[in-house]
Formats: sequence, C-alpha cells, structure tokens
Amino acid sequence: MDASEVTNKAQQVIEHPWVKRVARLGYISNAVLHIMLGILAIAVAAGSHAEADQGGALGAIAKQPLGAVVLWICAAGAVLLGIWSVVQALLPHPRKLKRLKLAGTGVVFLLLAGAFMQFAWGGHSDSGKSTSSFSVALMQYTGGRALLVLIGLAFIGVGVYFVYRGVTRRFLKDVDASSHAGLQKTMTISGVIGYPAKGIVLAAVGLLFIVSTVQGDPKESTGVDGALKAVRSQDYGPTMLILLGAGLLAYGIFLAFRSRYDSMDS
Repeated sequence: MDASEVTNKAQQVIEHPWVKRVARLGYISNAVLHIMLGILAIAVAAGSHAEADQGGALGAIAKQPLGAVVLWICAAGAVLLGIWSVVQALLPHPRKLKRLKLAGTGVVFLLLAGAFMQFAWGGHSDSGKSTSSFSVALMQYTGGRALLVLIGLAFIGVGVYFVYRGVTRRFLKDVDASSHAGLQKTMTISGVIGYPAKGIVLAAVGLLFIVSTVQGDPKESTGVDGALKAVRSQDYGPTMLILLGAGLLAYGIFLAFRSRYDSMDS
C-alpha cells in the first residue's frame, strides 16, 4: 500500500459519520469546563476565594458526586477530538491556514485531556502558580522578558479574534441547525454573548502577562484566575465579573450545542 492509498484510507476513516459523532464529544468536555469556569467567576465576584481557572474548575468537578466519572468521560471526549483534529491537519488540505487551525485545536484538546485525566486520577494542580512559575523561570533567560511580552500579545490577539467572531457571528459557519429556527436562535444568542466573554478573559490574561513583565514582577502573572481577580479589583469589578461569568456560561452552552451541530468540515 503506497502513501496515497494510506492517505485515502485515513481520509475515509475520519470522514466516517460515526467517527465524527464520537469526536464531537470533545466539545462536551470543553462545555463542561467553561460552564464550571463561569460558575467560579460568578462565585469570585461574590467574594469567594475559589480558584477561577482550569485547575479550580477541574478540582470543583472532581469534588462532585461521580465527579471522577465525569472527568474520565470528558478526558475521553477531549482525546478523541484532539486525535481527529491532528489527523485532519496531517492530511492534504487545500487551505494551509485550516490545517494550522486543526493542528492547534488538536494540541489544545490533547493537553486538555491530560488535565482531565490528572484530576480523574485524584491529582491536582494550581494553574495560577504554574503560570507564575513559568513566567519567573522564563524571566531568568536572555530575551525572556521579550518572550513574555510576545506571549501576552498572542493572548490578546486570540482574545480579539474571539470577540470578532462573536460580534460578526462568524462562529455560525461552524454549526448547522438551520432546520430548527428556535435552536438556531438560541445558538446564535449564546455564541454572540459567549465568544466576546471568552475573548475578554483571554485578553485580560495577556494584559496581565505584559503588565507583570514590564513591572518586573512576573510572579504576578497568574493566568485566568489572576486575570479575573484583577477584574474584580476594579471599579464596578464585581458587576463586570458577573457579566464575564455569565458570558463563559453562555460560551459553554454554545459548545454543548456545537457538539451536536458542528459541521465537522475538513
């Protein structure tokens, strides 16, 4: 069997309807994560000292009845979507930008799967401390300060892109529920609210990277948890944080819909 035959076989496998259905479970995993993040953000706005980041969200899930089962299911879904995306990226594709996006999606979901597995096994991690330690370590190297600023700019860039997708409703290109008018409207509303909220959170993380680096205090760069708590410390911060939490909940709801109605186009 030559390379072209292998490629064709791989294409047939990942394009099989059942393979796509199983891969969609990854969006459920991401939905669960963002819904919990939204709940934690609202709790922080109310004065809670909870960790409003990935580690805090996964830890909160683990503490629930059957939490480990939920985490294992989410891990499986993230692995499946990650593998599906990576395989898609490795196959010939007419649009290089699409391949790059698929590769990035694959890596993100495989890393997310690892985090789900870690907590499902009973482990834990502090995302804020990990981010802070990474920033401090990187600052010790020549060019580390510049790299941290670039990382911050990258987060801001991705955040702006999320806001853009939400405002322009470009996310609707990824889903198809045109035969259900009411459902289509619900998905549109959740996406219009959710994408900008997600983007603002990412941009806040990037801004925290830049500010802490410029001020020479990289340990203050504590990821999503630090960014959300920085928002809370501002004028009208609790109100803004409640809105962001609600937006993250909306984004999670959109992802849940996406698990069913994503077009999964290659």
